[in-house]
Amino acid sequence: MTTGRSSGNLGAVQVLVVYGSTRGATAGLAHMVADACATHGVATSVRRAVDVRSISGVDAVVVGGAIYGNRWHPEATAFVRRHHTALRELPVWFFSSGPLDDSARSGALAALPQVSSLAREIDIRGHMTFGGMLDRRPTGLLAMSPWRTLGDFRDRDHVAEWVDRIAAELAAGASSESEGAGSRHTGKSKPRPKKPKVVIKPFAPEPPRPAYDEIVIASEPSGEARRMSRLRRYLTLDPARDDDDEGLDLFTELTDSEPLDDPV
Repeated sequence: MTTGRSSGNLGAVQVLVVYGSTRGATAGLAHMVADACATHGVATSVRRAVDVRSISGVDAVVVGGAIYGNRWHPEATAFVRRHHTALRELPVWFFSSGPLDDSARSGALAALPQVSSLAREIDIRGHMTFGGMLDRRPTGLLAMSPWRTLGDFRDRDHVAEWVDRIAAELAAGASSESEGAGSRHTGKSKPRPKKPKVVIKPFAPEPPRPAYDEIVIASEPSGEARRMSRLRRYLTLDPARDDDDEGLDLFTELTDSEPLDDPV
């Protein structure tokens, strides 16, 4: 049952709901999210992800994507990557749709690895998976999928409960901003908490170290040093090169000769 309870004064909050949908089920969920936001007095606009060119002027964003072949809808993925910088400065929530049963109702279904990766990049507030809808058998490549159940498994009450939590967070944020504005009027500054920035340095592997034999040849490509290098390869069981044709005679040749100084 939809609660319809208010979460404070959210009349000035603007929420953008964007979606990536192929067969219309996720688009319907996006409108359910907007309807639930309206019960909290939140002004909401619903747009297809591919049609959004700018997210300026909004206070929060909800991004929804259908699940096909264990992947998030490409339009939703492209939207997040295209507006990556701006999204990191806003409260953002993700939702996915796809399960053709009641398994999503528990709210315990984990996000796809691809969605989890995007969520970490944006530092989103939360993610929810909702049931999907299949009103007719798919055709083309989608017909090869293991879908067997026709029906609408989207749960409007499940959506409303999730939006209740979103509205509560938005109301808490709006209240904090109001208190900060009031303190400025009284001459008192109230510091606002900042999200910690996590800097991940790229992995830089050490350059490969050249083989010992290559070092010897590079420093002294001929003469006694080269012969000593061949002896070291032989004694360390390294594969012989084309010029190591003397076999065991190599050991005899060098041991019978005058002692050599180490060229290294």
